[in-house]
Amino acid sequence: MGTAEHTADVPPTDHLSGLIAEVLGVSGAELAEDAGPGVHEAWTSLKHIEVVVVLEEHYGVALSSREIRGITSIAGLRELLVAKGVAS
Repeated sequence: MGTAEHTADVPPTDHLSGLIAEVLGVSGAELAEDAGPGVHEAWTSLKHIEVVVVLEEHYGVALSSREIRGITSIAGLRELLVAKGVAS
């Protein structure tokens, strides 16, 4: 994505919804913290994988298949990023 370089001083979770909205092709305003696969119509199984790939690249983390399957919302993703040490 290329945004990681110029946003290094900004807390990672500030951009989470924006990154997800970009992948899903929706406005960030459309995404509530409970948005996730099966909750938001744009968040299909294919888009779920795309979201994961973008987040792994942007935050420099690797998610296990178990973690990927466990993602049910943006709030859950925020918690997962905290657990990975890329957010506080």
